[in-house]
Amino acid sequence: MCRLALLGILACLPSLLAADTPTKGKAIAFVAPATKLPPTVKRLGDKGDKEGLDYLVYLPADYDQDKAKFWPLVVFLHGSGERGADVQLVRKTGLTQTLEQRGATPYVMIAPQCPLGSGWNTGALDKLLDQTLTDYRIDKKRVILTGLSMGGYGTWKWGAEHPERFAALIPVCGGGKPETATSLKGMPIWGFHGDADTAVKLTAGQAMIDAAKQAGAVAKFTIYPGVGHQSWGKAYTEPELESWILAKKNKSRAWTWAWAEQVSPLSLGDSGLRDERPPLPQPIVTVQD
Repeated sequence: MCRLALLGILACLPSLLAADTPTKGKAIAFVAPATKLPPTVKRLGDKGDKEGLDYLVYLPADYDQDKAKFWPLVVFLHGSGERGADVQLVRKTGLTQTLEQRGATPYVMIAPQCPLGSGWNTGALDKLLDQTLTDYRIDKKRVILTGLSMGGYGTWKWGAEHPERFAALIPVCGGGKPETATSLKGMPIWGFHGDADTAVKLTAGQAMIDAAKQAGAVAKFTIYPGVGHQSWGKAYTEPELESWILAKKNKSRAWTWAWAEQVSPLSLGDSGLRDERPPLPQPIVTVQD
């Protein structure tokens, strides 16, 4: 009887070991902390303020547990269909919807609502970002900007105007003005588009990616065959997107450029003076994709 029991244990041993030992080379799923739901509704400015914005704030459920912890921030810009005076519309599409369905987030996220009849006002968005950095424990070097459709255009526009504020850009089915991409040197960018998009043509997104690469951005472009305008459903559920976001950190591009502008040897002009200052550090950003 004991011999039979011993044989039974030996027969089960391989499966028991397999259950307890991860398969070599197999990726272990990242588990994000739960999200506080519903999101907090806030207002920037008075109702009559032209640069006022209603917005949603999503916090990790354990945000208050460690008062010394500073979190990454994701800013999500919606498309034209969610404009209006009811900020709850913003919850229905895009990264907000994905986050709520998943019920977990490893970062703080804000999602403003654009007023009806207008596009994204980057001046108002600057004020919103400033307020958010004041109100919450945010790692200023880990601010990620993303948006879809009209928000994709907003991502390219705001990101190009103030690249020093962002660690990475994620434009989804959006376009812009390629000539503005010259400021995006060193910027990590992951763009998404469907090749069957008739609302914002693939060529619009491709032109921005190409211009950003030419400027020195670290850009990649995911194109979904046969997918129309609503490519955000696939983009925001990409398995590697969350880890890509968390790996991004601003490498002080703004500080390097500002310092170089102030003390550049070129400022000596034709004075004939000899520049004996040490050579400037090169504004090179090392990023991982």
